[in-house]
Amino acid sequence: MTARRSAALLALGLVLLAACTAPPRVPMQRGHSPITGELRGSEVPPTPAPLIVSTNEPAIPFAASNGKVIATYELSLRNMTPLMLTPIRVEVRSPSGAVLQTLDAAQIPSALALPSARSGVTGLGDGQVGMLFMTLEFATRAEIPDRLENRVTVTAPGFPPVGVTSTSVAVPVSDATVPVLGPPLVPGSGYIAADSCCDSVRNRRAGVSVDNGLWFAHRFAVDWEQLDARGRTVAGDDPDDPADYTIYGKQAIAATDGTVVKVIDGLPDQEPGELPAGIRLDQADGNSVIVAIEDGLYMLYGHLQAGSLHVAEGQQIARGDPIGLVGNSGNSSAPRLHFHVTDGASPVESEGVPYVIDSFTVTGQVTSTQALDGLQNTTQPLPVQPTPSDGAHRDQYPLDRLVVTFP
Repeated sequence: MTARRSAALLALGLVLLAACTAPPRVPMQRGHSPITGELRGSEVPPTPAPLIVSTNEPAIPFAASNGKVIATYELSLRNMTPLMLTPIRVEVRSPSGAVLQTLDAAQIPSALALPSARSGVTGLGDGQVGMLFMTLEFATRAEIPDRLENRVTVTAPGFPPVGVTSTSVAVPVSDATVPVLGPPLVPGSGYIAADSCCDSVRNRRAGVSVDNGLWFAHRFAVDWEQLDARGRTVAGDDPDDPADYTIYGKQAIAATDGTVVKVIDGLPDQEPGELPAGIRLDQADGNSVIVAIEDGLYMLYGHLQAGSLHVAEGQQIARGDPIGLVGNSGNSSAPRLHFHVTDGASPVESEGVPYVIDSFTVTGQVTSTQALDGLQNTTQPLPVQPTPSDGAHRDQYPLDRLVVTFP
């Protein structure tokens, strides 16, 4: 590091330190912009902000299979310094000031992501922007306030020992009613809710940058796979053959009434084992069907078999109607049904919204994402353990890696 850069960093640290320790100054005068009419200035003296925290979408609470009501959302963290900023504390409060959740320095990396790393991020470098994924659990919907106040504390060389804390940023809590759906697959057992919300990084953190916007269409997506009677995702002898997978060829069905608005067909199955290279964004979901349902929402069914689709654009369908057979087309490394609900008809330029399934039974949970990833393309059984969620469920969202039976 050059002497000039060292001096600059030291000077910045001293400025931040002075801002945190200086006595109060006379408040700035407030006024309205002659251009926009918006109020400018603050009633309190300005303080340098090394980190800018902003919100993405409102949190939409939903009933989950662990018996809790979950509110999950994202915060954007932008480093406005040439320093390496290390987040050391995140605090979520209610409008009344009650602390609802805290993350310490050891917990934050698993919730912080960059485009190059969806987890395990310990700091943000010069000008970097990270996404912090927050998930809060409540006993009842009534316990959730109408907004969630978030403060992020960071440290860096030259900062005070306690770090510098951002201004509180409020995430609104939506009062929207989530859709109640039926199962997206025919009756059967051993279905795995793979990469389901909220700790899994594959779908929950799959932000897509399109047309100058960042979208999380897969926020509540589930990649449904299936175990056979021996606990294997590959029921045959050849993991390289999609047809030997337990879920391959199972019928996807309409989870509720709706109108088909988009159909993509004719794409080949991929060879299992790894994601295909160079696949186009508009073919990522493979052979797929988008269905408009009530309240302006849309269901997406992805990775279906070519030529197996039973629906056409403009067709009215009813709950339980056949959609198509599960395959391995598109951006997929193993046969699965990708299913999610969004607030727009585009599979990428829309936001994922939660939903609940009206009836299913939990029979266990795959022990870890590592076990699922390591064994799903083999003929070995997956380790499944009992959970407190085992048993019948109504009107809940199945959480990550649960093994369920659809009636």
